[in-house]
Amino acid sequence: MKKILLTIILYVPFIVYVYAQKGEFLIRGKIAELNTPKTIQLSGQLNYTTISLSTKTTNGEFEFKGMIEEPVEVQLIVRNEGSHTFQTDKIIFYLEPGITYLTSKNNHISASEISGPGINTLYQKIQRSLLPSKLKKDSLKAEYNALPEERQKDPKVDADFDRRDGEINKVQRSLYLDFIKNNPDSFLSLVALKEYGGHYPDYTDVAPLYESLPAAVRETPTGKAFKQQLESIVATAIGKTAPDFTQPDADGAPVKLSDFKGKYVLIDFWASWCGPCRKENKSLINAYTVFHPKGLEVLGVSLDAAAMKEWWIKAIKCDKLPWRQVSDLKTPNEAATLYGITAIPQNVLVNPDGIIIAKNLKGKDLEQKLSEIFK
Repeated sequence: MKKILLTIILYVPFIVYVYAQKGEFLIRGKIAELNTPKTIQLSGQLNYTTISLSTKTTNGEFEFKGMIEEPVEVQLIVRNEGSHTFQTDKIIFYLEPGITYLTSKNNHISASEISGPGINTLYQKIQRSLLPSKLKKDSLKAEYNALPEERQKDPKVDADFDRRDGEINKVQRSLYLDFIKNNPDSFLSLVALKEYGGHYPDYTDVAPLYESLPAAVRETPTGKAFKQQLESIVATAIGKTAPDFTQPDADGAPVKLSDFKGKYVLIDFWASWCGPCRKENKSLINAYTVFHPKGLEVLGVSLDAAAMKEWWIKAIKCDKLPWRQVSDLKTPNEAATLYGITAIPQNVLVNPDGIIIAKNLKGKDLEQKLSEIFK
């Protein structure tokens, strides 16, 4: 099965909520029966900025405060003292400016009741709506992973799982669309729109929905980033001139995309930490072995961060990748942003005139396209 994605269903049509502007957040928690001191960790991801805070409980009570630019999904985890591993006892919720209260009547943070800003009430309803679809996704993934490897490689089996996964995705996309239309003022409609668009958003479908959101939502960091992605999708559509970029290779030498002009070049966006990318490298090597002698070039663009440079270099050697590799080692990678890449693996095929002629070709589809070019 090519991919089974776990996504969020956002469907609460009768609630309309306008989120608060950026500002200070305060979390106050009380775990009633937690008598011994514990470390509580707060973590979340906000536009490439990591929220990572910790504190200790006093008589089961704890508090977090800080500044936030927009609502963000976070989790609170109770950590065992002196342990480097986390308990499974955790709670996930949405954080926004204002005061959020968590109250548990026993010693489990996962049993907490949450009150405070309005978005979290909506978020909890979202999570309840999520459950049926998530369970179907989990079940399908488990069923696939339980198959012997030879069965997983069977094209008919793979196609059947893709079909079943696609049916779940269609239901989810319908729910996302309903949520966006029924909750146009909610920040979570922007989150729903990102899920609705998926990894390869259709501009003609997604752009009007984005424009239907209020300016306050579109002007958030996430809203601006999504607009930039949509603009990049237009700029890198099939038939457009591939935007040029320069990034250093593993030795620090600058490499330009335009250096490959006059040749067919496949721009391959990947990373050392990306399992599907590493798996796709095997079929890409096969294609390169056949078509490089006929004129195909590949330019690998890694989305690894600076702290992972050694992993990137090790992955190149481990996977025995013979083509040029570059990365600015930034988060986000500037070339990936230029091409509207928010998920990997992805690739872009450019002809000798620098025109984009295909995108996201994998396996047999890539081989077929290259066979048509290099007859």
